[in-house]
Amino acid sequence: MSGKPSTIREVARAANVSVGTVSRSLNAPDTVRPATLEKVRAAIQALGFQPDVRAQNMRRRRTLTIGFIIDDITNPFHALTFRAAEAELREQGFFLHLVSTDGKASREAEAIDMLQHGRVDGLIMTINSEQDPRCLRHVAELRVPSVLLDRDLDLAVDAVLTDHATGIEQATSYLLDLGHRRIAIITAGMEIRPGRERLRGYLDAFAKRGLEPPRGLVRAQSLAAEFGFREASALLQSDEPPTALIAAGNRILVGVLRAIQQQGVSIPGDLSLIACDRSDLTRVYPGPITLIERDIEDIGRTAAQLLLERLSGPADRPARRVTFQTRLTLGGSCAAIG
Repeated sequence: MSGKPSTIREVARAANVSVGTVSRSLNAPDTVRPATLEKVRAAIQALGFQPDVRAQNMRRRRTLTIGFIIDDITNPFHALTFRAAEAELREQGFFLHLVSTDGKASREAEAIDMLQHGRVDGLIMTINSEQDPRCLRHVAELRVPSVLLDRDLDLAVDAVLTDHATGIEQATSYLLDLGHRRIAIITAGMEIRPGRERLRGYLDAFAKRGLEPPRGLVRAQSLAAEFGFREASALLQSDEPPTALIAAGNRILVGVLRAIQQQGVSIPGDLSLIACDRSDLTRVYPGPITLIERDIEDIGRTAAQLLLERLSGPADRPARRVTFQTRLTLGGSCAAIG
């Protein structure tokens, strides 16, 4: 015996039932067939399984399902966050239900409204705009415990945030130290926290050196790949193209790299490039790319843990905000101005 506590998954395997059946056996035994209940209890006794106190105290548990609302299913950040959150929640007998809204405020409002009315016990979500009145109203009127991912609302809702400003400031400062002055940044708009914080970090790096940021090189509107492609193409074709570019979003990077390929731009010979968040793309072309990184899996786990605590704890507990740091990881995509 390793001495490591048994998990609900091990009990499910030993009893040859699902994790959900084990959870119902612990929390609602009347809903489980007697023969199945006997198998589960025998497995629990054989393994010495001790149910998590938080799970036993869940007062709101009805569906054993948590909603996970995202704006872009193709975003690798969401995939990694979902996987980490799912693993954490599954240990407590919950299932994660994914809804992608394609970044449309109307779909976000509909998803929140649909899921919270008896379909899920809680929500982990991101929203496309922090200023859309309809979506804000739905978040303010949430009926189930919820955790926001990387959005900053003046509401009593738990949130897991990222310190984007520090990473962007480090990246911009690194480029300035290499002699670059025409540094472009393509990022989200000001209606969401990542866009505001990334722009703040970019401007702070110039201000700390007593430098004026270059005119016309800030493109802040969207995280979409098409936006990245359009803006990078325009920048690279301008009379005074940037010598360095920060693609502040992993979907933005997809578009930026397409523009770079189409125009035959050499990295880092013609253009120094910095991206955000590690993915297969950042390792392959023209990789390894210098990156602004964060612990994405830990963000997903933390979001799940905050939700579990909210489900099992006092309903009137003050909202919590957990902020993850960013860091610059050097690759081979940047060069000094010669």
